Order: sequence, then C-alpha cells, then structure tokens
Amino acid sequence: MEGPKGIELAAIGPTDRGYLWRASRNREHDRIVLTVDPRFCDERFRHALKNLRQRQHPRMLRIASEGWSGAHYYIEYEVDPPWQTLEERLAGCAGWRDRILLLGPVCDALPLWQRSPVHPLGLNLRNIVLTDHAGHELPWLLPCPAITISSPCDLFGLDSTVVAALAPEAIRDIVRLDRKQDMYALGTLVAQAAGCPESRSARDDESRIEAQARGALLGTTATGSVIDPFVHAAPQVHDLFRTVRHYRHPTPDARPHDVGELRSALAAVTDPIALAEVFRSIDPSRALELLSSVDPGDPVQHLRGTCLAAEIHRDSGDRERLLRCLDLAVSLAPERIDLRRHRSEARWDLLRTTPGDVPAAETDLLLKDLKLVRALDPSAGTMPYLCAAEIHRRNGDPASAAKELYDALELDPTDLDALLLYAQCWMDLDDRASAAAVADAARRRISGMVRAGVISGREGQQWNDRFDGLSG
Repeated sequence: MEGPKGIELAAIGPTDRGYLWRASRNREHDRIVLTVDPRFCDERFRHALKNLRQRQHPRMLRIASEGWSGAHYYIEYEVDPPWQTLEERLAGCAGWRDRILLLGPVCDALPLWQRSPVHPLGLNLRNIVLTDHAGHELPWLLPCPAITISSPCDLFGLDSTVVAALAPEAIRDIVRLDRKQDMYALGTLVAQAAGCPESRSARDDESRIEAQARGALLGTTATGSVIDPFVHAAPQVHDLFRTVRHYRHPTPDARPHDVGELRSALAAVTDPIALAEVFRSIDPSRALELLSSVDPGDPVQHLRGTCLAAEIHRDSGDRERLLRCLDLAVSLAPERIDLRRHRSEARWDLLRTTPGDVPAAETDLLLKDLKLVRALDPSAGTMPYLCAAEIHRRNGDPASAAKELYDALELDPTDLDALLLYAQCWMDLDDRASAAAVADAARRRISGMVRAGVISGREGQQWNDRFDGLSG
C-alpha cells in the first residue's frame, strides 16, 4: 500500500471507515495512517474532514495531513509512541479483570469524544489507541467522518472485530446516523473485552453482515467469555452482562443515553474486594484468590483487601495467615488502633499455643501493641491488661503480671477473669494469704452479681468452684 510521501506503512487492520496502518515519520511509529476507498471520499466526507481538522478535539489524535496518495485517500494522525490499539492491548492482558479494567477509561472518554463533529464516532477496537501518561494508560480516538455507504455490501471486507461494533440499524437503515450507535459500540467493546464468543456460523462477508443486522454476531453472556467460570455466579457479573445487553439493545431508543450505567457495572465487576465478599462464605479459597489481584499500589484498596483476607483467615481458624495479614495491615495503617487491637489478640492467640520458647521480638511487639491499645482504645476494656499479664506469667514474671491485673481491676472491679488471674499470680509468688484475700473478695462480688442478675446462680457457683480450686 502506498502511503503519504516519505513514510512506509505496516498493516494494523480494517475499520468501518477504511484501513489502518502503523507508520513512522520523525521517529518510530509516531504516525497512524487511515486509507479510505475513493468511493467514499465524496464532497460531504472531505468537507466534514476539513471542519474536523480546524481544531484539536479532546482526547482525539491530531490530524497531521490528509489527501490523495495513489488510488486512495489518506488521513495521517500524530501519536506519541509507544502506543497500542485497544485490540492489541487486550491481547496482551494476562487476566479477565485486566481486560475489563481497560474499558473504564474508554467510558470516561466517550463524553469528550462526543463533543466533536464526528457523528457517530464509529468506535471499535482498532481506532482507539492507548498511550502512557504519567503511569496511566489513556485512550485516544482516531477521528474520521462517517462514510456514506449505499448498500450493506459496502461493508464486505470487514472482519467480525469491526462488524460487531456496528449498530444493527446502521446496516439495516444505512441513512440513519445517531449517537445511540456510540452506546451500542461501547457495549460491544465491553463484550469483546470480556471475550464473548462470536457466532460460529458467520464465516464469510454475507453471513457476518446478516448476523450483525440481527444483533446475533457477538454473544453477550458470561458463558464462553474469558471471565473465570467460578465468578459467573456473582451478582456483579450478571449485572455487567445485563448492562451490556441494554447498551446493545436492537432498538436504538431503548439504549441508555450516557455511560453512567455501564461505568458503574464495570467498576463493580472489577472490584476484587466486592467479589471476594460474595464468595467469602461460599468458597473462601476463591475469595482469597480474588483478593490476590488487589493492586498493592493502591493503598486504600490494598488495606481493604488485606483486612478482608484477615477476616477470612480468622473465620477458617488459620491463625498464622491471620497474623501475617494483620501485620501487613498495621504496616499499611499504623495509626489504626483497631488493627493494633486485632493484631494483639491474634498474636497472643498464636503465641499461647506455641510450644517452647517464644522469640523475645514477638513478645516485645505484642506488649507494644497492648500498650497503645490500652492508652488509645477505651472500648478494649481490660483485655490489654489481661493479655499483658498472661505474657509476663509465661515469661516467669508473676510480679509484673500482678501489676497489670491490679490496673485492670481498677478499671473494672467486676472482671472475674482478672480476679482469678490476679489470685493465681499471688499463688505463683507463694503468697497464699494474698491469694486467699483476692478469692474472698471475688466470692463477695460473685454473690452480688448473682443477686443483681448479672450472672445466673449456676454461673456464680462455677466461678466459686474456680476460686476454691486455688487453695486445693
């Protein structure tokens, strides 16, 4: 193919308005060229193209030049390399969620594109290119006026990738140009990003165009898509495909007027934390698999996902993984006292059942957390004191344990657990008189709590039995 003077062309593929080529002028791949069949370059087309070139439109590639080159009309676009077409970028995605995430920015760009004179936009996977901007991928559209076709046969030569994005009415009623075709194309891009399968019977131009005129060329259900089968049952997935079908409704007036509905559906189905919430009770391992895809570069999402993973491990009784998650959560949000409290509880729960000596670093970290919780979380009650006391007793320091329990009982004199442990500390110190005095005080409090209805008579007797056991 002969291109504009001075550059060579490398094929990208057909679109509904011509054929796209990768080209280089000042540096490698800094140009994209669209060649248009001369049959469609009528006066209306060239006039519309002239108007389009008069100003730069938001998030559309600038038209550097246009004119005749041999037997074809060409439009030369400037683009900052490196870049990929949306089709190429989708092909390089490792997972379904990465593919669908690419469509969010496309939805965001659509209102900007619609402010241009291009009507309709003619969206497809090839005339949207992605470039890097400060670490984010931005979609750009190759602007081109719509061509005037006289018969569906003029669409022969297009492959399914492009034909599927053509609204059925554009094939059946070729004179109708409506913004609702943009909505149809947008819904199609999402279906293609999700890997919806194409009709197996549409193998040639005629059957392909006929199928699309009925809206039957591309599937719009999760079955056969690239979305993991275990996720199909999630309400977010059902909602996504229901929304895609709404945007691809065969009746133009039944389609949404803007991108809001689809943008929300995309955000919901690509939120691994929301999906994990759905599966946490049904299939915890799948929930954790989903959480593994949370972007660690997003501190808010990373923390949310880590906290949910901790809850799942707590529910399953996996104390080691629970503690690892809480260690990570605290490192992400060291100011969160609630996380410190949960971590101290989890660390003590693990350490108390760990045989043999516990590394000093572990107990030091636990005591540090307990000190912060005690100072900054009044709702924690006597828990930090009791836990610290248990640590000191385990470390062979009953005197320090007794001090912690004295402070706990100052905070809540009715805490029977603290009273029992306080008495045991005096036994550890071989001070039976002090232990007996604590036991007597406890019995009086138990009697008062029974009379007040705080505990039942049976519970009171069980507590008395425990204190009696100290002197046995």
